[in-house]
Amino acid sequence: MKKYIMLTLIVLLALPAFLQASVEYLSEEDYKELKKEERLNYWNRLESELATLQQRKADAIADSAEYAKRIEDLKAKKSTYTKEYNKIYQEIIASLNISKSEIASVMNKINYFNKTISNWDNLSDKELWNAKKTIRSLVTEYNELKETKAAKAPDFRDNFSDLDNKIANLEANLQAAKPKYYEDDYTVAEGDGLAKIAGYSFIYDDVSKWPIIYRANRDIIKDPNVLKVDQVIKIPRGLPYTWKVYKGECLWRIASYPEVYGDAVKWPLIYRANKDQIKDPDLIYPNQVLEIPRD
Repeated sequence: MKKYIMLTLIVLLALPAFLQASVEYLSEEDYKELKKEERLNYWNRLESELATLQQRKADAIADSAEYAKRIEDLKAKKSTYTKEYNKIYQEIIASLNISKSEIASVMNKINYFNKTISNWDNLSDKELWNAKKTIRSLVTEYNELKETKAAKAPDFRDNFSDLDNKIANLEANLQAAKPKYYEDDYTVAEGDGLAKIAGYSFIYDDVSKWPIIYRANRDIIKDPNVLKVDQVIKIPRGLPYTWKVYKGECLWRIASYPEVYGDAVKWPLIYRANKDQIKDPDLIYPNQVLEIPRD
């Protein structure tokens, strides 16, 4: 009795798999080897498989007819929407009073921006930072393009959205590539003096910091009270890691500069970091380049 129950359970468990299994087709030789009852079972399985396939075919035909109808309905809707879109598009273009050549020109510039930004993606941090002027110039050019009438055409909505993201990523990468110390360029304008320049909000916003600019430009500024119009000077950003010695300087004076330590008593830090070239801390020479230790 137990054996019978176990056999029944095995058959019940195996039945779903058997029903889902496809028929294993026999060769003519294998078929001839079957007994009469086995041949009958084989034919029954073939008939069942055929019935299943026929039903699947009928279902597929029914589904295809339904899908074909849905496709035609969607095509009709698309045609209606396309006509309405084209009508509104022409109204927008007419209101903007722009030509096809202007639209083509904007598209060419968009392609130029995409290609240029793609080239910058492969630069190292140092190379990217060295290209900052060109990058900022391109961003300015891009923003100016977006304000033109032709750029308002619906054609470019996705293009500008994509470019906005690319430029945001580019600016983030440029910010990440910024070194701890670098120098910007500033072109002297009519009426500028070092104090006035230092007082600009985009420089230091503090007129008292003019000596920082002067010390960074002693090679080209002989008199801090005299600047030449269109002269390009360096604007230090951050704290320098090296210092070029000028005539009259000593370690305690260099340490006292706000861009160095702002504290003259820290001069031994510079001395210890440069013992290989400073034999006597009271004796340094012009044009020596000293290391400025930073924490």
